[in-house]
Amino acid sequence: MTLKVYFRILQYVKRYKKYVVFSFIMSIFFSIFSALSVYLTIPLLKALFTDRPTVIQQGQTDFISGLLRKFQHLLDGFIYSGSMPDALVKICIMIFIAFLFKNISNFFQSVSMQYVEKGVLRDIRNQIYEKLNKLSIRYFSVTKTGNLISRMTNDLNSVQLGISAAFNNLLKDPVLIIILILLAISISWQMTLMALLIFPITAIFILKIGSSLRRRSQRVLEKLAEIVSIISETIYGAKIIRAFRAERYKNIIFRKASNEHLKLGMKNARAFELVTPITEMLTIIAGVVIIWYGGKMIFIENSLKPEEFFGFLFIIFQLIVPIKNLASVNSRVQESSVSGTRIFEIIDEEVEVKNSVNAVEITDFKNSIELKDVSFYYEEGKTILKNVNFKINKSEVIAIAGTSGSGKSTLADLISRFYDVTGGEILFDGINIKEIDIDSLRNLIGIVPQETILFNDTIRNNILFGLKDVDDGKLAEVCKYANAYDFIMKTENKFDTIVGERGLKLSGGQKQRIAIARALLRNPQILILDEATSSLDTESEQLVQEAIENLMLNRTSIVIAHRLSTIKNADKIIVIDNKTVSQAGTHIELMQEEGIYKKLYEIQFQI
Repeated sequence: MTLKVYFRILQYVKRYKKYVVFSFIMSIFFSIFSALSVYLTIPLLKALFTDRPTVIQQGQTDFISGLLRKFQHLLDGFIYSGSMPDALVKICIMIFIAFLFKNISNFFQSVSMQYVEKGVLRDIRNQIYEKLNKLSIRYFSVTKTGNLISRMTNDLNSVQLGISAAFNNLLKDPVLIIILILLAISISWQMTLMALLIFPITAIFILKIGSSLRRRSQRVLEKLAEIVSIISETIYGAKIIRAFRAERYKNIIFRKASNEHLKLGMKNARAFELVTPITEMLTIIAGVVIIWYGGKMIFIENSLKPEEFFGFLFIIFQLIVPIKNLASVNSRVQESSVSGTRIFEIIDEEVEVKNSVNAVEITDFKNSIELKDVSFYYEEGKTILKNVNFKINKSEVIAIAGTSGSGKSTLADLISRFYDVTGGEILFDGINIKEIDIDSLRNLIGIVPQETILFNDTIRNNILFGLKDVDDGKLAEVCKYANAYDFIMKTENKFDTIVGERGLKLSGGQKQRIAIARALLRNPQILILDEATSSLDTESEQLVQEAIENLMLNRTSIVIAHRLSTIKNADKIIVIDNKTVSQAGTHIELMQEEGIYKKLYEIQFQI
């Protein structure tokens, strides 16, 4: 499962394959020049500590050693063709060139892989964001905001480390290791074999640690998501927390989550940090054994030259860094796979509300909206609406009334197709709403919610909200109809004033009038009003009510009624009670009946 998720992450690399290929080529050059910079220590030691170095004569040897011995023969012939001072100058120049090209190739390799990593991160982040904009409102009602933010930040960073492990370590380090091992074999295959005996032991240890890291990483990420969620709620509910003196209570909750995250993080860190020192110690053990065996070959067997032995040691100890890097790859892959699983849960989430295969585009609302036996539930077994039937004719003002929690706002959400009905059907001009293109449907509908949603942007951008080619004259006209123009002109930067997070720099009435201007600018044929004046003071209510009347003029309007005084003049009032339509009629007709509407009206006005 782990590798399956990881390979899916790597699928995003395909569009950057030319950068990967270039990076691989640079990795080869880096490895060659790295090995050469180490190998040049052998002729350097010869030049410094040997009176008169001799060119190596080629003898019988195996294929690999033969090739490398031939290279060494040519190199020594070039270096020692003149005097010793000349040889030293040549070696110094060659060492400088080797390090120069090593660093140049490493730079281009790293930059190209950085582009791949950051590009993949951008692509995944964009895909998640676009998917969030496709998911139904139901998804956000059951998923914590902090959890989603954590997945788009912390989990994506973890995925980046996994990509880096694959294409930095798995491309560059194996090539370097192979070249260094070949050099080591050319000097002494016996000592090389001894060094390599330790690698399987290291690999087994790394795999075991990696499995443990995957489980622990999952718990760390889940706890971090919980912390982000608490922070998000604290920022959103700052006023309530202070009003109810709940700072200490929230601090205790946060500290508890933070302490648990620390404990889980430290357990994970200890396991991760064990990988490097143990790998290094196993390598050092091999090095000590090699030093002993090499000394034996020099002093007892006379089968190895001192400069070759030191060169071999340099090569073997150069292997420590790439081996350590490879040792951490499995841990990074495990962590990246855990994060990838959490990310793909969002990407793979089924889109509940989507266009049908042959969706019909509509450009005009002609006759009526009809609800036939509509039923709906958020969770199976917990029905919100059952067998709801009523009709809304064009240009009518329809009010929906009922007790709190009766499903009034849910009906508006179903008509806007934020959710799909679980039973029955909604017909727009005789067409099932599920067969209508969603964008064309919502182009006909304007919504002014009870809780106004504004974004941390200018007043202008909050009203335009994606619309282009709207001149200032049209914008001013719309704001005047919404009773918003005067207060906008009194703000510091007028239409370019930043409203703050969730519009906190504006009053409730001001926010509502901006929302009305936003709806007016789109000139919708159908208007849904979720009682926009229910939480305003008298002066603001009057201004907003006037704006609403301007907005409703010559439009089909659906008003969600919280205060019954605002719907007396509606063409029809639909009363929802006990999950269905219990009454329907004008205000006068309903007041003449003994029913829930009359009872609610008398309670509100204490008749």
